[in-house]
Amino acid sequence: MTALTFGFPQVGSLGLAHATIGTFDGLHRGHQALLRPLIAGARRAEAQSVLVTFDPHPRCVLDPEHCPACLTTVDEKRWLLEQMGLDHLIVIPFTAQVAGLTPGAFMKRLMRGMELRHLVTGADFRFGQGRRGDPAFLRRLGERHGFTVEVPPTVSRGRESVSSSRIRRLVLLGQMRAAAQLLGRDYVFRSTVEHGEKRGQQLGFPTANLRIPPNKLVPASGVYAARVEIDGQLRLGALSVGYRPTFGGHNLTVEVFILDFEGNLYDRQIAVWFVQRLRGEKRFASVPGLQQQMARDVENARRVLRRS
Repeated sequence: MTALTFGFPQVGSLGLAHATIGTFDGLHRGHQALLRPLIAGARRAEAQSVLVTFDPHPRCVLDPEHCPACLTTVDEKRWLLEQMGLDHLIVIPFTAQVAGLTPGAFMKRLMRGMELRHLVTGADFRFGQGRRGDPAFLRRLGERHGFTVEVPPTVSRGRESVSSSRIRRLVLLGQMRAAAQLLGRDYVFRSTVEHGEKRGQQLGFPTANLRIPPNKLVPASGVYAARVEIDGQLRLGALSVGYRPTFGGHNLTVEVFILDFEGNLYDRQIAVWFVQRLRGEKRFASVPGLQQQMARDVENARRVLRRS
């Protein structure tokens, strides 16, 4: 179980630690290439593996007009990190006060909570007042305080480095296969099933309506082949993102029809993995026309998922 701390850790609460710091939105291939050796190295040294991140995304405070929607919520981040074997996730609420800390002051507050022995960071990582904290600063600090600093090479795919912003663009276009190539897995949406208008049930395709977490990046409207994880078990699904235009809807919904499944999922947490976009959102002239298309969507989803 990955332990979770909000705010700077209490004095001496973590003991020996190998750590990394960053936003880590998406936990994509580049992040994984940094985290896997960190976790393995911490185990060999009998130290805690620690990831320090921020919420909200620092840009939402420093440049709110360009606040990015998140690829992974804090809950999703912890869930994915637990699967990787991380010991401790520290989430520091990012405020103007935190942004105003000098790199030295930030690290001093962080190191009070742990005996830092090794720090891994990306080459482009910057932090602290004026973004003056960089790998060179951390190396100098490490020499004084007894920890080493490692800067792994940047991971690229094609001609560009793997980045959260690049993945966001693909998700917004509904290009889920391409996004998965950069993420190292399908894009995931993990949330609680809530009560909806029961439109799917009336149409013969009862759906699980997912609560959309604040600032979570929702893929392009349309119908997707999806895998649905319920209590650790994977099932096949046909997922709809959109506004239900046939019924004059105005609220964005994310709902999934789980193939060959019966059961009550209300108020339960499930994970939906977007595999492939099947078609865009469309307004149908009649309900029977919509029902016929939904039947085709389900079979298309089944075919795509069985061969992927």
